[in-house]
Amino acid sequence: MKLVFKSCAVTLAIASSVFLVSGLDAEDKSEDKNEPVTIVSHVDIRPDAYMPQAEENSWRLFRAEAAATKQDADLVSYVVLQQIDAANHFTIVETWRDAKAYEKHVGSKHTVQFRNEIQPFLGSPFDSRIDHQFR
Repeated sequence: MKLVFKSCAVTLAIASSVFLVSGLDAEDKSEDKNEPVTIVSHVDIRPDAYMPQAEENSWRLFRAEAAATKQDADLVSYVVLQQIDAANHFTIVETWRDAKAYEKHVGSKHTVQFRNEIQPFLGSPFDSRIDHQFR
């Protein structure tokens, strides 16, 4: 039992050292409110087999949202990807000047309308993750 405890203590000490030396401590994780943010959203649409024309209707909505979003101020990039082996799975990758610009986009009329209109076709909720560049 003493050997196991010593082994765990040594492992913990080494792991702590690695995190501190590599610069991954809490001080380096401070958020810069003016840095670009990238949002990756996975969107699962019900297959046509379960809801006729769900895929076709969702494609129309994705195209309209992409066109409207590309007119938004402070957009850096916006792309909608479709999974090759599952045509009802999409990934939206968007980068905004900062978090405030993204929040403005989320509240925009066209984005609220897109989210409301695509809702009946969703196979699962949006899975959106907001990221910033790793430092």
